[in-house]
Amino acid sequence: MKILLLEDNPGDARLIRELFREIQNHSVEIINAESLGQAFDHLKKSPFDVALVDLSLPDSHGLGTFRKLAEAYPSLPLVLLTGLNDQEIAIQAVREGAQDYLNKGEVDGQILVRSIDYAIERKRIQAELERVNAQVKKNADDLHSILNQLHIGTILTNPEGRILHMSISALRLLGKMDNGLEGQLWQHALGLTDDDIQILDHLMTQPIEERKKVLVHFTPPGNSPHWLEIDIQDDPRDPQAKMFFLYDVTEVHKLRQQLDEKSQFHDMIGKCKPMQEVYRQIQNLSQVETTVLIEGETGTGKELVARALHYSSPRKDKPFLAVNCAGLTESLLGSQLFGHKKGAFTGASTDHRGFFESAQGGTLFLDEIGDMPPSVQTNLLRVLQEKEITRLGESQPRKVDVRIICATHQNLNEQVANNQFRADLLYRIRVGRIRLPALRERKEDIPLLVSATLSQCRQAMGKLIVQDISPSALHLLSDYAWPGNVREFKSVIEYAVLQCEGSTILPQHFPPELLEQPNHTAHQENLELPTALPEKNREQILSALQQTKGNRAKAAKLMGISRATFYRWLDDLNISTQDLS
Repeated sequence: MKILLLEDNPGDARLIRELFREIQNHSVEIINAESLGQAFDHLKKSPFDVALVDLSLPDSHGLGTFRKLAEAYPSLPLVLLTGLNDQEIAIQAVREGAQDYLNKGEVDGQILVRSIDYAIERKRIQAELERVNAQVKKNADDLHSILNQLHIGTILTNPEGRILHMSISALRLLGKMDNGLEGQLWQHALGLTDDDIQILDHLMTQPIEERKKVLVHFTPPGNSPHWLEIDIQDDPRDPQAKMFFLYDVTEVHKLRQQLDEKSQFHDMIGKCKPMQEVYRQIQNLSQVETTVLIEGETGTGKELVARALHYSSPRKDKPFLAVNCAGLTESLLGSQLFGHKKGAFTGASTDHRGFFESAQGGTLFLDEIGDMPPSVQTNLLRVLQEKEITRLGESQPRKVDVRIICATHQNLNEQVANNQFRADLLYRIRVGRIRLPALRERKEDIPLLVSATLSQCRQAMGKLIVQDISPSALHLLSDYAWPGNVREFKSVIEYAVLQCEGSTILPQHFPPELLEQPNHTAHQENLELPTALPEKNREQILSALQQTKGNRAKAAKLMGISRATFYRWLDDLNISTQDLS
């Protein structure tokens, strides 16, 4: 053990050395310093295990000696040596950095060694605690950094409801200027209405599995109205503490507002003339009781039309039931539609009410009616004529009040000609007719569909970072034939959102069938060779940026060029946002 002894009295220094000689099993090297300056000289040359420090030195007096040593060598254990028996000095010495306190007149060899061992161990424990605390602080800082980078707003509260942390995204979403809200009660700090606070307070008392996201609407000072979804979870470390997750759904609500009656009808989206005609037909047919046949390719949204007819009609408060006639056996479909009596066939262990009875007063949608077996077609025709059904295994008919809407992707006229579909049933079901256009016939609706579907996917998948789609990707969508129509379109957008790691969907994020279409390569080449571009003018670019308040995407649109070209020009002319100030 190497010991630094700060003692200017030769007699006291000799006493300390003699005490160590009394302890035979301790090998020590004692270096004596008669002043604080000498002590620093020794410490610069080599490390020491512990320092025994007298309070009275020629160049330093009192507890200031400890302060100077502790600041210069924080890892060095310090033991106070004094001839004064003053408890206050001992307590103050420990506060100033000493690990122990010894009175020269009362100390012996054993006490001295125990004190030194205790001081070294205490210093080691202190260093370990400091290391652990530093790691905890680093972990907390890392967590806060991660939370601040998320597009989802995060708020952490203690069991009393006071804010421990609020991420930068949360501050932005709530329209707060700085993070002076820590320590405040969340009910006072967030700026929500009393009704919203009451709902959130109640939500916290519910089991986690029963909690739902709460939609709140508010207008931060100096900002436009916002819509947020707030999700509350328990802190894993303490269920009484809470974690708030804030999702910005303003874009979804604004999109719904922007999609007026000409571009949206119930859950259908489109503003082209064929879709406007579909909306007009739905409005007209919803007010009458006639049967309706919806024709269109697979994936065009025939069930959406049927639902729109139902919910626009006087029957909207009654049931809407959808039955897919394809793939069901004759006996099963008949049982599902008309019901059966107990014992009507093997396995019929109880009476069963069919879809016609279940939809009483409402609407029954028969999808893919072209696949309906001939015997069931006959029974359906009788229902349409007589307004009554007979359960399988029964002879007594039952009156029903149900509106029938049918759909098919097949040519029923050809099926009639081939004796696959009853002509009299066809005439009965197509009193009203709606033809849905294929997606390739309404390409002008694709940007609108992209906006709506992208917003839905971002929220559903939690990938709020995906904000836009590149012009080349949008052109690729427009070039594709869409054999699966809108159903395939939504699947492609969902795929692209999953693949996209940045904020903008690019062509490479699409599935292979889109990238392998013949005109994809040619179209990419055309994108690289734009025609009639404006002149690359620094002043014009700066003017566009100033008009759009630094929004580069809007500035590119204002100049009539693609964002890729605009960004390339910014690099070529070495223009940054600092040039706007």
